[in-house]
Amino acid sequence: MIIPTIFAHNKKEFSQRFQKLLPISKNLQIDFMDGKFVKSKSISLSNIPNLKKYKKNFEAHLMVKNPDNYLKKLKKKGFNKIIFHYISTNDSEKTIKKIKQLKLSAWLAINPQVSIKKIIPLLQKADGILLMGVEPGKEHQLLIPSIYKKIKALRRINKKIKVQIDGGVNDKTLVLLAKLGVNYINSGSYISDSKNPGQTLKKLNNLYEKYKK
Repeated sequence: MIIPTIFAHNKKEFSQRFQKLLPISKNLQIDFMDGKFVKSKSISLSNIPNLKKYKKNFEAHLMVKNPDNYLKKLKKKGFNKIIFHYISTNDSEKTIKKIKQLKLSAWLAINPQVSIKKIIPLLQKADGILLMGVEPGKEHQLLIPSIYKKIKALRRINKKIKVQIDGGVNDKTLVLLAKLGVNYINSGSYISDSKNPGQTLKKLNNLYEKYKK
């Protein structure tokens, strides 16, 4: 499944992308950046509208330090899935537990340089793993080729774990990801910058369905 991503530095940018992507997908990811965990800073959570009225699936990708501080507010806004980074907290297991206590889906993200071996004890705890295909916090990057090996390594360790990829996705890289059995694929600027986002999303979904393992 392809999940469009809203990556926005300010209210105006968020509003433009939100209005563009909301009608074309039942699932949307919204990125949050605090300027500390990554250099970029995003729209703040207080500027996000009440998402409950849209009756869609919203996931929050937290590229922030101390993600625990965001959890209750995200629940209140209407998010149903939270993705946080392994290196953003001292106790990932505790964060996963807190997310699940709020009856939300808890996903763990790892940056390209983080080894799969480090998160093995957490594979049974998290609802899924998001592998970053690029360094977080910046758009228009090329997918780092080592991601393919990482997906295979993760699958060898745990065949059932849900896998999501974020960053560097286009029509060519998507085919390889689908063939490797990736469950969810995020696409940001490739969809939102296209002339017809709805058609672009449809094309990616068709490719995914054609090649998925």
